[in-house]
Amino acid sequence: MGRSATVVSPLVAAGFAMLLAACSGVVAGAPSVAGAGEPIYGLPVSEHTRAELAVAAAARDLAPCGLLDRELVASFGQVTAYGPVGDLSTCHAELVPPRGTATNPVWVEVTVGEREPTEETGAGEATSGIEVRPAVGALPGTCTLYFALPPVPDVRDDVAARRWGHVSYLDGAGGTGDSAAGDDCAEARTVLGSVVGRLRSSTSGLSDVPLAQQDPCRVVEKLSGRGVETFTPGSRPYECLLTLGGGAEASVQLALSPEPSPAGGPETVELDGKPFTFFRDALSCHYYFYPGAVFDTNLPSSPASERDKIGNRLTASVAASAPSCVDAETLVLAAAEVFDY
Repeated sequence: MGRSATVVSPLVAAGFAMLLAACSGVVAGAPSVAGAGEPIYGLPVSEHTRAELAVAAAARDLAPCGLLDRELVASFGQVTAYGPVGDLSTCHAELVPPRGTATNPVWVEVTVGEREPTEETGAGEATSGIEVRPAVGALPGTCTLYFALPPVPDVRDDVAARRWGHVSYLDGAGGTGDSAAGDDCAEARTVLGSVVGRLRSSTSGLSDVPLAQQDPCRVVEKLSGRGVETFTPGSRPYECLLTLGGGAEASVQLALSPEPSPAGGPETVELDGKPFTFFRDALSCHYYFYPGAVFDTNLPSSPASERDKIGNRLTASVAASAPSCVDAETLVLAAAEVFDY
């Protein structure tokens, strides 16, 4: 498999260098050049990147389903689905409240490891010593509460951005009579109190999904000599952002996805004798593969209507994306060496 060179104009290269300098979070005594310092995964990194990797690793050590108490969720109604979902940072539960219907379920989610709140938030408040910020402008029956994750030992706040989590409660009927005393945040605050208690007692435990215990930046181990200039965790702890030779930006993501459709979905291609899902959009080439077994988030008590939902059957997925399809192929083949179980 050959590689194609990516040509970057001096103006773009200069702008990219300025962006790196602006984001490097350099402090007195720290390396002043991105990528300088002791190596991690075989590549020298700055103090800022080293701290960001530590903060992301601490977030991955918090299993979201270890924070979302299933018995507590069941006190709100009949639970029909429960388990990890999405980018491995989220635990999701669906339930039918006493006055609700299966066609309008309630959703409860706990997500951990966000670099910052993704919504506008109100004034912060303290819950058992942890900063909490409510999302503002929510729809009726919806409440999201962001909470700061505990600080990571030996990581200074002025070097690495802290990480956040959030609790969300969504009444599928649009808040038409299920929220306690008409308070759309009553249940979310109850869940948050439980989450904070588990955070403080360190009872979250590790995820039972093997991929959730992995650092996506480990792919750099398999890219020695292939033009990786820098790498750093993304906005979620299961994403790694890489700068390739010439300044091209690429990424590797670990996630959970619905089972790939045998027909009508993205193209399947073969690289080095292994099958990969492939598609290209206006910006990048994307390759996926699916290590590990399929599992179902439905509970044994789930009605048949819930068991038929394709979204409840999930499988681990690894994605590699880059502007150049050759670079994307290199990334996904390296990822397959690291994450193929």
